[in-house]
Amino acid sequence: EIACDAHAAGKIVAADPNPGHSVDWRGMTVVKPNRTEAFLAAGIPWRDPDESPADDVDLKRAGEALLKKWETKYLLVTLGENGMMLFQENKVPQYIPTKERQVFDVSGAGDTAIALFTLALACEATPSEAAEIANHGSAVVVSKLGTATVTRDELVSSFREDPERG
Repeated sequence: EIACDAHAAGKIVAADPNPGHSVDWRGMTVVKPNRTEAFLAAGIPWRDPDESPADDVDLKRAGEALLKKWETKYLLVTLGENGMMLFQENKVPQYIPTKERQVFDVSGAGDTAIALFTLALACEATPSEAAEIANHGSAVVVSKLGTATVTRDELVSSFREDPERG
């Protein structure tokens, strides 16, 4: 009910679903399941991906189904060491590959992704920019031991060190 009121007031409403809870995610601005949660919620049988996420037909099917089911503006599916996929209504899904870093602990990566995606949207970033920011932040967090945070300086440094950004 609080989420519905916030959404009706034009606020960004984000959710990181837990498949163990039967919550209605309809009307959220963004929902961020991981691949396993997305398949489960979409009713698509789980299978290990045998192709790049950009070519994963089942992942795309799950994402498109959840956009409709949850009536959400954005669906950000985290893919662990493979990065993330951004789904938006009437747009081609955008695959954001992970940023290469040494991984010490994946704890908190998904939380970092949804937090930074939401913060970036609140700061008027485009959804693609928000996903890139979320991806960089998650990469920083997994390069640390234990549940960690990312600082502004670490995030800026991650972008500066990214060879794809030239």
